[in-house]
Amino acid sequence: MRFLRLSLVLMLLAGCAPKNIARTSCQSHPLTTADEWSCTVTGETVDHVNSIEFDTESRNQVGKVIVALQVTKGTLRLTYSDLTGQKKLLVTPSEPASFTMETRMHRERRSFTMMFEPVDGEVLGLKGTVNYSTP
Repeated sequence: MRFLRLSLVLMLLAGCAPKNIARTSCQSHPLTTADEWSCTVTGETVDHVNSIEFDTESRNQVGKVIVALQVTKGTLRLTYSDLTGQKKLLVTPSEPASFTMETRMHRERRSFTMMFEPVDGEVLGLKGTVNYSTP
């Protein structure tokens, strides 16, 4: 029994995300017909490349996405795909990102992915929102 508890604790600790990457916290809006989600993106310090997968319960294959991100120091490369292909965008303190797009949802996972990559050193103060729906 003790071994089982220890194994469970170790598995939970192994699943914890590091503090030096972009993170998100999302909530669904269950009473909508478009399967809407509101996500907050944060990163006190981002010094490693990481990606975030935004998922849904919908079987619809196209998602409508609204993105607004800013940083207080450094340069962050945001990589994502819209319906025309892969895009890269730099986010800096003087040039925050704010855009809307339509993206193809991964058929089996029902999700889309965004990659966050610091350029030339760490990025400080990442914050913003990613809101999406699959009407």
